[in-house]
Amino acid sequence: MRQRADGTLALLVAALRESAAHVEALLTLARSELDGNVRALVSLIAIVGTIPVLLIVTFFLGLDAVVKLLAVPFGSEAPAALIVAAPFIAVALVLGWVGARRMALSNLEPWRTWRQVKRDGRAVAPTEA
Repeated sequence: MRQRADGTLALLVAALRESAAHVEALLTLARSELDGNVRALVSLIAIVGTIPVLLIVTFFLGLDAVVKLLAVPFGSEAPAALIVAAPFIAVALVLGWVGARRMALSNLEPWRTWRQVKRDGRAVAPTEA
């Protein structure tokens, strides 16, 4: 019986040793996978972050190219810049006008509340018999 207990104990120790080696290999693999994933995520965020910057720079370089192109027939960049900027100025004026109308004091008054107060005042006011 003693021999069987020693064999079982040896098997148990060997199993624990192998499981520890397996867990160590698993953690090493997880660490390397996680490191690769973090590196990939950081590079993806950097790429996605540079896309809007490149688009904005491209837009402004395109506008500058159009101004330079129009400056050749006019002989000056001032009228060319005015022609290129005119749609943007028009949109800014329209948006400013709409915003000013929306922010007018008359639009800020609580009309529903005033109507409700008038209606309640008529309902509560004594009627002459």
